Amino acid sequence: MTNVAQAATGTRSRQQALTLRPRSPVRAAVLSLVTFSLYGFWWWWDVNRQLRALGQPAHPWRALAAVTVGWLAVVAPFRSVHRTATMIGAAERRTGMASAVNPSLAVTIAAVAAAGAIAWVATSLAALSAGIFIGMAWALIAMVLVGYLQRGLNRAVG
Repeated sequence: MTNVAQAATGTRSRQQALTLRPRSPVRAAVLSLVTFSLYGFWWWWDVNRQLRALGQPAHPWRALAAVTVGWLAVVAPFRSVHRTATMIGAAERRTGMASAVNPSLAVTIAAVAAAGAIAWVATSLAALSAGIFIGMAWALIAMVLVGYLQRGLNRAVG
């Protein structure tokens, strides 16, 4: 566990203690699936909050907006995934470790999950059984992204 004071210049919030602790990547991924992505959205905000506490130039609310309503602009969620993965890698390097998170791989996983979501919507309108299968597949791919990034953040936190 790492105690970090959130004192980034330019933030509007008051200074508060933030306890950073490693989380189970599997738990984060499964909770995201079970709660129909609600936990995943909170997790995305919290990962960016922790990165900001570690001294990275993260904007938790902006990152959350990018992966929720940002799909309307198509590019925003992928930029958010790339930026967050890059900051996780920088946080890992700051602790003296080699970065285990590859931003390009993170964006690729996100793109495959997004393509699966689009295919799910398209097939669920045509055939129920195919829609259920593809619906589970893209969610599982999204869980891989959550687990991959959480593992990298755990390495940075210690």
